[in-house]
Amino acid sequence: MAASGASAATIHGTKRADRIQAVNGVRDRISCGAGSDVVTADPVDVVAANCEVVSRRVSNDPYRNPESQHQTEVEPDNFAAGSTVVDVFQVGRIFGGAAANIGFATSRDGGRTWRRGFLPGLTVNSRPAGDFPVVSDPSVAYDALHRTWLVVSLAVAGDRSAILVSRSPDGLTWSAPVTATLAPTLGPLLLDKEWIVCDNGASSPFRGHCYVSYSDFRTLAISTQVSTDGGATWGAPVGPPDAAGRRSIEGSFAPGVQPVVEPDGTVLNPYFDQDRMALIRSTDGGATWSAGIPIGPARPGPSGRLRAGPLPVADVGSDGTAYVVWTDCGLRASCTANDMVVSSSRDGGLTWTAPAAIPTGARSADYELPGFAADPANPRRLALVFYSQVRERLDVWLVASTDGGSTWTRPRRLNAVTFPLDWISRTSGGRMVGDYMSVAFAGGRIVPVFVLALKPRGSTFQEAAYSTSLAR
Repeated sequence: MAASGASAATIHGTKRADRIQAVNGVRDRISCGAGSDVVTADPVDVVAANCEVVSRRVSNDPYRNPESQHQTEVEPDNFAAGSTVVDVFQVGRIFGGAAANIGFATSRDGGRTWRRGFLPGLTVNSRPAGDFPVVSDPSVAYDALHRTWLVVSLAVAGDRSAILVSRSPDGLTWSAPVTATLAPTLGPLLLDKEWIVCDNGASSPFRGHCYVSYSDFRTLAISTQVSTDGGATWGAPVGPPDAAGRRSIEGSFAPGVQPVVEPDGTVLNPYFDQDRMALIRSTDGGATWSAGIPIGPARPGPSGRLRAGPLPVADVGSDGTAYVVWTDCGLRASCTANDMVVSSSRDGGLTWTAPAAIPTGARSADYELPGFAADPANPRRLALVFYSQVRERLDVWLVASTDGGSTWTRPRRLNAVTFPLDWISRTSGGRMVGDYMSVAFAGGRIVPVFVLALKPRGSTFQEAAYSTSLAR
């Protein structure tokens, strides 16, 4: 059922499992009956406690620049420190690449309520305006030693690109961006797919080190830069000795690095390498990196018109167990669709278990775009958010584990309305919700961020960032 957009409504569920779509721009009141209910709501909606899953729109695209498709928000990431969680995402997606700006949404109560905004100084659409026309690929981290939130973005102009870092003491007020590295544009981009992580380990000798890694077309390798002052300054790019990721950089996909940090300060940097997942690692605070270490075979399957690649997502539990998750069709006959697979390591990334399928639902669906996290308070508690695609229609799901991935809960649906690919933004690589999703544990609660869409209004999309907060 859906709420009307004309005026506020009071919506009552039934005794069955209801799916209630109440995103309409006004303040509705929603209550649910028996059954397992899913509500998609505006930020201002009042939703009763008997509604089991409440996914709220945490932002929407305010821009009017002609280059972008509006209203669109795509490619979210999030990170949590205690009960505070910060979501970031592209706003105003452009067909040929990047977006009008980077948006954020911040919660201080484990994802129950949100305050939103847009980063300053990045693009001509920012307030105050920045030097670049477009920006892409946001990733967020928290530096506990320096009590600083950091968002890294890829800014692009016709003649140059840059890895920019925005800083905040509270996740709400953000500095003008710091340039970590700047490269000319010589035909193709020379920088792509950056990610950020900070070492917050209480006993790590490198506590307070933050790492930005990215695909570096200047060297055809993975480069990493290190900050030891809360992101104010950054060291020179450092790469591995064997040009790790070169095959992917020259091939169909960027390696999609996603660095994570072990409790002892070892940095693991997994990436996609054409027919395998691999990683490089650093044991000296990012001063040097290993050659490539294999994780397992990777076989990305077809995703149709949906933009989706085999980019890895990763996290490390407080016990030192490292996990890498990716999409793979190797377990399907004739490689017709993708599953979610996971591999883990208990020796600092040196050896890995064989990739195993995560039970995500019916085998008739194609599963794409994972986001993964380990609970910092309980190393055996894991969460995975992902999309299912059936006949070019998308739903968002979440599964969780309390035993380190030996068993998983039944998939829990997070969206009230299944949406077709034609409701989401167009790109040169296909219809887009993002190249990845994300999930975090905030104060013990599971807080995913993902993209949902309602039916476009004429030529204007209704594609935005959403989040929910689940106790288990």
